[in-house]
Amino acid sequence: MNGRFSEYVLGDLKAWRQQGKRAALLTLYNTEPTGPRPTGSQMAISDAGDFTGFLSGGCVEGALVEETKAAIAEGVNRSIRYGVNSPYFDIALPCGSAIDVFIDVGFSDDHLDTILAATSTRQPMQLIINMENGTSNVTPLDGNDGRPQLVLDGGQFNRLYRPPIRLVIAGKGPVIVSSTEIARASDIEVTVITSEDDTAAQCESLGATVAKSFKPDSIDEWTAVATLFHEHELEGPVLSAALDSDAFYIGALGSRVTHAERVERFLQASYADTNIARIKGPLGISIGSRNPPEIAISMVAEVLQVYRQKFPV
Repeated sequence: MNGRFSEYVLGDLKAWRQQGKRAALLTLYNTEPTGPRPTGSQMAISDAGDFTGFLSGGCVEGALVEETKAAIAEGVNRSIRYGVNSPYFDIALPCGSAIDVFIDVGFSDDHLDTILAATSTRQPMQLIINMENGTSNVTPLDGNDGRPQLVLDGGQFNRLYRPPIRLVIAGKGPVIVSSTEIARASDIEVTVITSEDDTAAQCESLGATVAKSFKPDSIDEWTAVATLFHEHELEGPVLSAALDSDAFYIGALGSRVTHAERVERFLQASYADTNIARIKGPLGISIGSRNPPEIAISMVAEVLQVYRQKFPV
């Protein structure tokens, strides 16, 4: 297979169309009883066989490429099932489940541009597709973002596009670089705030946005904030901004003793107990971390754990 995994496939879909290729958007809209990927997962596939995204554990992607190329050539949308009760008995899912996929060869450039523009400004959008007649609509999210990624209603589904997860990391030292590497490998946007030029250069080479100063307005409800300072007096402004924001995760490096002192400082600054309790300290899932990569893994794992609890798929 010549594809790559990404939760965000629309950028590649647009790029292929700009190259003169025809390309379709695929959406996993049903799993029975469960599947390796959640409903709402998507792929983009071009008529040249390029693809981004996965709708299974790698079991059916090759078949989906060929099925999509045929649908593009015909110019007609189609739904297809793999696994239990599928007409393709020779393509099995080892997990014993079944998945249903909608191939939209007519997904409009206008819808594509609207969703991509909203993503760039971090505005949630919803795509509503009637699979029976091929009509679709894109509208801003109206209501709570705690809804599932995809809601199926008969022959129609509503697919939510949340802004990508963003992780703001502030601090110094090798943990910053390791955290950036692990987060980028996890499809997380990363902004690094550091005064160290070498650290900044390494993080930038890994795909992070880097800066020497912190912009509080960069934090929204899809943003996690982690401070990785050993000089804990430097973390105050970043943590204060995070506590004053809708950040879904706030974590700070340091021992339990350090965290107790941190809590006391914020109490003296008149922050409420419930707000201070949002700070994960020491940050990260407890795995006995002793080096920068292990600290990074534990922190990113905790970020994803909290994110999945707040934003269901």
